[in-house]
Amino acid sequence: MFNDRGGVIHDTYGPLRAKPLCLLEENRLEAHLHLAEGYVSRAFCIKPMDFFTLNRGPKHVSDARQLMMYLAHVEFGLSLALVGRRYFRDRSTASHACKKIEIMREDPFFDELVSEIEALITLRRDPLFGASFWGAQ
Repeated sequence: MFNDRGGVIHDTYGPLRAKPLCLLEENRLEAHLHLAEGYVSRAFCIKPMDFFTLNRGPKHVSDARQLMMYLAHVEFGLSLALVGRRYFRDRSTASHACKKIEIMREDPFFDELVSEIEALITLRRDPLFGASFWGAQ
């Protein structure tokens, strides 16, 4: 629960409702998503707002959006439903995007582009997102 200044309100009858670490993780994840959108939009020569248009748009825009959906799911661990919701698409559309990008990564030039973007935006070395976040034991 938040007050009018965005601060957390402590519940005197129970535990803290919004845990600061959870808020920090959400903010960090959102920042990395924005960073990824910036890199992908530059790589495809589009505006970052083009990811959120309701129509498909030109092929290079839809390819860039599909790459963003792939990165959001694979690199950041968002569910396909959340990825679809973020880009105003259906869960099945996000799934299709991930499959398409996997096929496109067979092209060495495209794979190198995706690998470079992944290296720039990764959360795997972020101490806040440790091994437990990625499912490692």
